[in-house]
Formats: sequence, C-alpha cells, structure tokens
Amino acid sequence: MRTTDFSTILFNALQFSGNDRNNISDETFQQFRDFASTSLREAWETVQWSDICRIVDFTTTVDANGVGYFLPATEAGEILGVFSRNPQSSTKAVELEYGLYDDGSTKKVIINANIASGSYLYRKQCPTLNGDIYNASTIYYAGSQIYFDAGSGTGTYTPVAGKPHTGNFYTCAVANTTAGQNPNTHSASWTKIEIPYVFSTFCSWNSCAMWYASEGMMAEAQVMDSKAKLILEQEYDKFLSQQAQHGRINMYKTY
Repeated sequence: MRTTDFSTILFNALQFSGNDRNNISDETFQQFRDFASTSLREAWETVQWSDICRIVDFTTTVDANGVGYFLPATEAGEILGVFSRNPQSSTKAVELEYGLYDDGSTKKVIINANIASGSYLYRKQCPTLNGDIYNASTIYYAGSQIYFDAGSGTGTYTPVAGKPHTGNFYTCAVANTTAGQNPNTHSASWTKIEIPYVFSTFCSWNSCAMWYASEGMMAEAQVMDSKAKLILEQEYDKFLSQQAQHGRINMYKTY
C-alpha cells in the first residue's frame, strides 16, 4: 500500500488555510490533527478502497445451539461480504447471507448456510489520530500515541535543517517505555500508523474546510468543502476508471 506522511497532510492543510507551517503551536497542531482524523474516517468509509480492504478465509464453528459462525480478524472494521469460496481465485464463489453479533466482548459473523469454510471481505478499522508531540523525558505506556519526526529523530512540528522531515503517529506496543526510547532507537516498541496515500489530499483540503468553519468563515468553508469532495471523487475515478477496478468483487452465482 502506498502511504503518506502525516506531516505532508498537516503542512498542506496549514498552507491552504493561510496558517504558518513554520510556526505551529501545540493548540494549532491538535486542532488540525483532530480535523485530519475526522477527515480520514470520512474518506475511509466512503467506498471499498483496495488499499484498506482484505479477503481472508474462515472456518465455521458451530455452537451448542447449532448456529454456525466465525470470528473476524481483529483489524476488521466492517464486514462487506461473505462467500462460499475465495472470489479472487474461483468463479464459483457464491455470496452468502450473514448476520453480525456483538455482545460487547466478542464479535461474531453468523453464517446462514451449512458450510464448513469460506472467505470474507472486510474493511480495516480506521485509525484514530490523537497523539501529542513526542517528549524524550516522558514514559509512554501501551496504547499511548505520539507524533514523531523520524527524519530528525525528535519531537518537532517543523523540519530540522539538513534532515528529511517525516512526521507520523506511532502507538506504543509494549507495557511501557523508558524515557528516551523512541521509534528510531526502539522500533520494536512502536507501531507506525499508516495513512493511505489515496486520502492525503482530501484530508488536507477537508481539514482546511473544517478550520474555516471553526473560525466562523462559512463561505470559505463551503468552497474548501467542495474542493475536498472533488478531490475524493477524482480518487474514486482513478480507482474505477483509470485503474479499471470495481467497487464490489465480481463473481458468478452458481446454483
């Protein structure tokens, strides 16, 4: 999957909105971070983008009541289809009826067919961007999120002279770190949040629109909102027309 650095989204959004990308306060960063996080989810759940959708196999389990089900992947956000076979490798795949059951602790996909195995299509969960800038003196615990510039190896909003700037969000993947352990020095302790390139420009323009709206400049916000939606439509056109892909997987239903 082609990805983009969050710093690219941030800088473009600031430039589009007339803010100074070389003078970013904590408050401004947090505001545009939240705008971008909301924008990312809006684009993420629009269509079945190939970058974030996966097809995997399942094996059916039957409970004490005779109900067949399987447990979806942990990263699955929405189930978009269940099939008797993998539709990527077989023209005889049949799309099956299914139901979702979630008791708060376990999510199940109920299969309304008597089959032992099959495949299912899901969209990955959209990440939430909520991290603050990395501080070398802070101890980070599992699940906490930071914003870190891997180019300079520091917590900074702006480029360091002579070094590439690649600002992204990282989630702490261990029980806790010790002060000074960052994604460059202890890569196994951190998981980078990947942002698909296809959403980059939309997130910048849409964040700009949201900033204008927050400032009460509704006319400007509408212009930026229209621009953002046009960008997303262009990306969808590339997906459907230029790359000759399809919104849903084609298959033959055999009976």
